[in-house]
Amino acid sequence: MEERGKGKAVASMVLGIISLVLLVTGYGAAVSVLLSIIGMALAGSSKRDGYTGSVRTTGVIMNMFGVVVGVVVFVACIACVGVFGYSMMEYADYGNYYYY
Repeated sequence: MEERGKGKAVASMVLGIISLVLLVTGYGAAVSVLLSIIGMALAGSSKRDGYTGSVRTTGVIMNMFGVVVGVVVFVACIACVGVFGYSMMEYADYGNYYYY
């Protein structure tokens, strides 16, 4: 007989793995954070169902890492875009031609 909550723990671990793969390949920090939050919710639900195995613990650790690193990468990307946009304002030509 399968332990109650083990399926949610496995789903949590799978979502943690997917979120870390997305971070490493660079396909989306925002999606990675979303998947990690869902995975953490599944791990919590698994614990409420009474499952405390190592699969749930592994899922929690990977999902916490996914949230933290995903937020850092997302904020860094936003900062880089902002800095690039600000630096390009120096070269922008708004039609103001000054002839001396």
